[in-house]
Amino acid sequence: MAWGPDNVRKWSSLALLAIVGTALTAATDPGFVARISQKGLDFVCQESMVELQKELLAISIPDFSGDFKIKHLGKGTYEFYSMAVEGFHIPDPQIKLLPSDGLQLSITSASIKISGRWKYRKNILKASGNFQLSIQGVSIIADLILGNDPSGRITITCSTCDSHINSVRIKVSGSMLGWLIQLFHRKIETSLKKTIYKKICKIVRNSVSAKLQPYVKTLPVVAKVDDITSIDYSLLAPPMTTDKFLEGQLRGEFFWRGHHGPFPAVPPVMNILPNNNYMVCMGISDYFFNTAEFAYQESETLKITLRDQLLAKDARYHLNTDFLKTFLPEVAKKFPSMGLQLLISAPLFAHLNIQPSGLSLSPNLETRAFVVLPNSSLIPLFLLGMKTNASLEVNLLPFPPLPPFHLQVELLEDVINYLMSTMVLPKINEKLRRGFPLPLPAGIQLINSILYSSQTGLFLLLYAYML
Repeated sequence: MAWGPDNVRKWSSLALLAIVGTALTAATDPGFVARISQKGLDFVCQESMVELQKELLAISIPDFSGDFKIKHLGKGTYEFYSMAVEGFHIPDPQIKLLPSDGLQLSITSASIKISGRWKYRKNILKASGNFQLSIQGVSIIADLILGNDPSGRITITCSTCDSHINSVRIKVSGSMLGWLIQLFHRKIETSLKKTIYKKICKIVRNSVSAKLQPYVKTLPVVAKVDDITSIDYSLLAPPMTTDKFLEGQLRGEFFWRGHHGPFPAVPPVMNILPNNNYMVCMGISDYFFNTAEFAYQESETLKITLRDQLLAKDARYHLNTDFLKTFLPEVAKKFPSMGLQLLISAPLFAHLNIQPSGLSLSPNLETRAFVVLPNSSLIPLFLLGMKTNASLEVNLLPFPPLPPFHLQVELLEDVINYLMSTMVLPKINEKLRRGFPLPLPAGIQLINSILYSSQTGLFLLLYAYML
């Protein structure tokens, strides 16, 4: 059974999607790998700048005042107040990969515009007006360290931050005495430059801890599939960075919600070929799918019950004892015109393999046949062992009051094939159509996916966008 990734949910913002797995068991290789390319980081950077700009636009600039002394005029006082950031332009932000160290946020040639009020007093001489402050050549460099906590969640911290401002220019208006302010503009500009400089990195650090870290926590460590199983997506180790990509190695393991026990196998090594044309590459090993089968088998839910009521009225066969006359006349005679019930199950684990041609699985199935009596009680008929190549091996259940009988297996093959194609496979496909949740943070959608398989895993190439 293949668990098709048609139902893809929301995706991440800051190199995140490569960062989910689990540290709960001792396996060293991941069952699921998420890799984000530089193209993906560029998308993350654009989306992140929207939030960072909001933070920078909200810079609170305190009022400040001072004294001045001008020849022939003597001493006076000035005050700048009601200052607000009107614009923060970031022309070319980048998130760069730092091999083995994490990520680096780089902003160059940014500019800030600030407006406010000014006033001047010299004895009885007063003046006031508006001013515009232009800050040019703002650069910010911040290093981001990615890690994982004991629960397998991603952590992100700003380890270093440095900013620089090239120039500050002030323009005053609103009074004939505004020229007085221009006489000591350098002092005012230097004071404002220091104030803004101190604020920038503080805002960047706060944005990482108060905005980005809570956002990455929306990445699921455990994702619910249904009422029976969930997927363990916690990190096995801190995310790895190279000069080409950011990669998160995840546990990638289904488990039964009633009991999260160990899976009796280890994940194989996946060989992911680089592809920088896509934002994201997800690698899924056969371990991932085999844990799904194991979890459902452990929960004893890998079974389907078939009754005649589920068949269409014009079906080729009907599940009652009348249709058994050809190959089980003894049963048809003993239980005339009664219902039949088939219980199809997979009692033994069947290993799934991923190959370049796709997914390969050859499960051994069992079909238990029962007669349904008028009082709804069940009389066991036989146990039918089946392989996916339709070769059948039949064992009779030793339940009285049935006498020993001979079952013509060949006549059953057409019946079983018909029931499998019309009733069993549609149920399986419906479940597969629902897919399984991918490790995505809030607000991200994946598009334009390409799915291919190799000897070492199943791979999904994707683009992403924000909802």
